[in-house]
Parts: sequence; C-alpha cells; structure tokens
Amino acid sequence: MKPGIAARFFLLLLIVSREVLSGTVQADEPPLSAIDERIVKEQAAFQNRFALMPHKPSYILPLSYASKVNQAPFEDLGGDAEHLEVKFQISLKLPLMRNLFGNNGHLSFGYTQVSFWQAYNSQVSSPFRETDHEPELMLSFFNDYRLFGVRNRIITLGLVHQSNGQLGARSRSWSRVYANFLFERSRWAFSLRPWYRIPESVEDDDNPDIDQYLGHGEVIAAYRLGEHVLDLMLRNNLDSPNRGAISVGWSFPINERVNGFVQYFNGYGESLIDYNTSISRIGLGIMLTNWL
Repeated sequence: MKPGIAARFFLLLLIVSREVLSGTVQADEPPLSAIDERIVKEQAAFQNRFALMPHKPSYILPLSYASKVNQAPFEDLGGDAEHLEVKFQISLKLPLMRNLFGNNGHLSFGYTQVSFWQAYNSQVSSPFRETDHEPELMLSFFNDYRLFGVRNRIITLGLVHQSNGQLGARSRSWSRVYANFLFERSRWAFSLRPWYRIPESVEDDDNPDIDQYLGHGEVIAAYRLGEHVLDLMLRNNLDSPNRGAISVGWSFPINERVNGFVQYFNGYGESLIDYNTSISRIGLGIMLTNWL
C-alpha cells in the first residue's frame, strides 16, 4: 500500500472509530418479528377509537371442493348440495380498553364469520349452505418470557360463543372460555389454546357431544419465509374413539397487492352443521389478511 493511500486509510479509520465511540454511528437494530409488528400495530390501534384490526386470517376460496356435503338442509328444496362451493372467512378485532392492570391487560372484541356458499348450484338458486358466527371477548397481556430460545409474547384469556344462527334441527351453538399462549422463535409463530366448554341445560344444548369431535383445544403454527406463509392447525379429542382435524394453508404473492391462498382441511368441525362428519376439503383463492 502506498504511503499516501495508507495515510488516508488510517485517517478514515480514526474518524469512523471516533464516531462509533461518540455514539454518532449506531449499529442497526434487529428487525421486528412478525409478532412484534402486530403488537406495535395493536398498541397504536388503541389510540384510535374507530380502529379495526385483523384477528384470524381473512380469505376467499372461490374454488373449494369437499368430499362430503350435508344433504339434509336441501331435502326440502328439491335439489342436492354440490361438492364444489365458495368458502370464505372474515375476521376482525376491535380494541376496547387498554392498560387495565398497570401498563398491561388490553381488552378487545373479536368477530369471525365462516361461510359456505353454493354459488355454482343452479338447482336451488345458489343458497348459503352454512354460515358460522363467532364473537369473542379477549383480555390480552403482552410479555417477553424466554425459555430455550422460545419467546412467549402474548397470553390471552377469552370468552367465545359460536353459532350458526339457525332454528330447530339445524341449530348449532356452544360457548367456551379459553387461554391462548402465543410463542415465537425465528420465523416460527405458534399458539396453544386449551378451552373449557360452558355447560348448557339439556333443553338448550343443540350439540351435547361436540367436545367428542372438536376436543378441548387446538394448536396453530405459522412459518413466514419472505412473502410466503405456511400455517398448520391441529385438533384432537385425546379420547377413544379418537377424532380430530388438521388444516394446512399456504399463502403466496401473486403481485404487489394480491396474495394467493391454498388450503387443505381433513377431519371434524370445519363447520358447525357438519361438526360430527369427517370431511376432506381443498380450496384455492385469495388471502386478505394472514396470521403473520
């Protein structure tokens, strides 16, 4: 190295060293995780009394094929339910109150709707085969507990009611209290949500055996790689006869504004009307809001 070049190099090194020691130049902060980003957005939403936040994923599957479809509701319509239909889910959350316990404890209201629309069924004027409504009240605590590289970021206590809004023999409903523990590690996020069904009287219980099919909790995991998100849901009654469900989803970018979505479901409880029927379903469509 020539003397002039060496002198300039060491002068530059001296300047950079002085800037670092004085605090002018700072190391880049690690990027926020997907859950960190969600917490920041939710905290900001509490400042806006009219803010609506995503809750569970929202999507529409214009092409959704099920192996079995409940034909009973169509017997009086003079037609049959078709296996190909439209499935969509809309899920939103409204922040209500914050910092109920010191600087933590945030109360929110959530609503999720899942619909199954016989859009291609010209025999019976394309009716909605089933729509399930799920309002819930949630008390969330943000934290940062760490164990073996896993971070527990949110603990939520909730009260949830789910119903299909029907009468008579088609009526399905149940209410639960639950605790949801949300964890993350690297690109992974996963939650453990055990629940307890609130007992009902024999006269009011539309589906007394629903626990035998939907169990007492579920596990959800999501993995984000760039703009791609893979998700997995598992349920099991941990009893005999053994029953459960699995759902696998993949969302992927189509362009800068639209994400595609593929979903596969197998097992019990995809809808309330068919909670005691095991089905397989594959769907293709658009993801509106995701877990991550």
